[in-house]
Amino acid sequence: MMALLRSRTTMYVLVGIVVVGLVVSAAVGLFNSLGAATAGSPRAGQESGAPPAQEADVPDVSSLGSVPPGLSYSSDPDADVYCRQEGCARLVTVLTEDGEVTGDARATVQEVYDHLLDRGWKIMLPEGAESPEDVPPEQTVLTDDTVMIADTSTGGAGEPAVLMVRYADLTR
Repeated sequence: MMALLRSRTTMYVLVGIVVVGLVVSAAVGLFNSLGAATAGSPRAGQESGAPPAQEADVPDVSSLGSVPPGLSYSSDPDADVYCRQEGCARLVTVLTEDGEVTGDARATVQEVYDHLLDRGWKIMLPEGAESPEDVPPEQTVLTDDTVMIADTSTGGAGEPAVLMVRYADLTR
């Protein structure tokens, strides 16, 4: 038996078997990892984490009701919908009636908030806040018990006012 192991031919055969086994093992691992990456990849318009079979369940722009005087709402039905594991939301840009960016995004958002509060919307208070004055304006969330909106504007000069709209029932 020892004489057989000392033979060069036997050593070449054993090395060949080990190399072939390593290559096959690496190929199987590569195919498994590629298959897992394509099965969990996001669909267009969605971020990873959302189930691929789930259709976007987001409120329409009309759920905000009437527009404040001098302003208009704009939202692309497909491009402005973002989904994560927690659910989907729509981004709504607030523009002038002519479709121009307003001069001050924060003031525009406050105007929309005042308009909605006049129509019965309520301020959602985060934990630890006892009154709306305890919450900074850029962190204020409004709801009509069906839909909730939050300010997602950057607040920079010349930047549009942008609201995030989603259903208040987070189990949707």
